[in-house]
Amino acid sequence: MSRWGFGSAVHGTANATTTSSQILAANANRVWARLTNVGTAIVSFRLGTAVAVSLEGIRLGTEGADRTWDMSRGQQNVWTGAIQGIAAGGTSKVVAVEGEALNPT
Repeated sequence: MSRWGFGSAVHGTANATTTSSQILAANANRVWARLTNVGTAIVSFRLGTAVAVSLEGIRLGTEGADRTWDMSRGQQNVWTGAIQGIAAGGTSKVVAVEGEALNPT
């Protein structure tokens, strides 16, 4: 049986503005992450590269399930590079939680 988990969790927040900025730094030991838009503006983010315009890349809405995005090794879709975001207008706060490997190599 395959088993995976994480040994530590890091919680943080980032402000997405109308200029692309880092939401999560690169982390080679990341095995799980969740981004939640708790602000009032739509936030778009890209994996690894700056977001040039709002509504480009993966979108975090402002209501319901659309405001959260998850990734996990159990789903075989973990991005370990930096995540960049941009708000459609003003500033929107993004809560980020990531888990690191139990036994990082």
